[in-house]
Amino acid sequence: MKSTIAWGYSALIAALILGVSVIGLQRSRPMIDVRTIPLITHHGGINPQSPPGEIFECSQAGLRRIDVLLTLVGQTLRGNVTMTLRANSPGGVVLREVTMKPPVSPGVPNWASFEFEPILDSAGRAFHFSIAPADEAATKLSPWVRYHGQVGRNDPWGDRFLEAGATHKGDLISAHADLRALAFPVESMFPALGRATLSIFDDPDASAPIRTSTLELPDETHLGWAFFAFEPIAESRWKRYYFELNAPEHCRLIGTQDASMRPIPVLKSFHGRELERSQLRGMTRGSLKLPDRDLVFRAWCEDPSSAVLSRLKERTGGALWLAALLWVAATTICLRVFVFSQDTDEAETEDSGPQREDTQTAVTLGED
Repeated sequence: MKSTIAWGYSALIAALILGVSVIGLQRSRPMIDVRTIPLITHHGGINPQSPPGEIFECSQAGLRRIDVLLTLVGQTLRGNVTMTLRANSPGGVVLREVTMKPPVSPGVPNWASFEFEPILDSAGRAFHFSIAPADEAATKLSPWVRYHGQVGRNDPWGDRFLEAGATHKGDLISAHADLRALAFPVESMFPALGRATLSIFDDPDASAPIRTSTLELPDETHLGWAFFAFEPIAESRWKRYYFELNAPEHCRLIGTQDASMRPIPVLKSFHGRELERSQLRGMTRGSLKLPDRDLVFRAWCEDPSSAVLSRLKERTGGALWLAALLWVAATTICLRVFVFSQDTDEAETEDSGPQREDTQTAVTLGED
């Protein structure tokens, strides 16, 4: 009897676990969820002349919401922010516009959620969204950016301004193969007023660099990370490289100081080859496309509660319920063997104890 009850409890608990799991699967989830943990680089203050954006492909119908991770790079927020959703590209037809004041605070990243009327035929289509100040003024808001590749050196944001219009030198040890980009924090950089050029050497006495990168952007980078990309260095793992960054007069890098109190730049290094084709087609700044990075964002679609189960059933070829039944059976056996077996054995021992005493007493009486 005890054994039957233990089997019943095991089966009931297994069924409850399965039910809770199904309920969890039915919760709404974003169609696209660009993540970077921990957060590495932010774009800098957004500009109305060339607002940051992203191109992506939608795999589901009913696109209804876009979340963008924002942070304050100053103490005040001026005006609201407008998210503009277009078809295909930065020059596409405007489909939706949403204006709001993002709930952000200094030093704390927050999601700004832009909700709009669902686009019922969004499945299989490409979209572009951008965020810009609604009042046409520069804002202290900055979206976060995920640069493609593996992070190597990961210096924190600096604590002082470096000399403007100077050549900053430094070195780094490449932690991985395929060194492909370096990022430096800047107070402001206007490429139109002068180019910033990065040169990389494999020897401190070399006269010719092995890689060079010139930053050419249509607008200012303000209190953000400036990315210098170049052809990946295949055999870079554990090798030391030396760099020279020639900054124009208007540009001030943000750095720190070394043990000898000498000002030095801080940087982040990125490694690896380009990603395979995915739903993400890359970040934009105005009309400029930047396929080597993405905004940190989420895209949500109308997803009925049964959609996840329907997709699972489709992908399992109709064997979903059989798989669920086998899972319940396996979980029931595990619970019975590893959880309830000891209690059942103890109960059986208690039940059999008096019987052994009676038998022993009977034997003793027989001997007398």
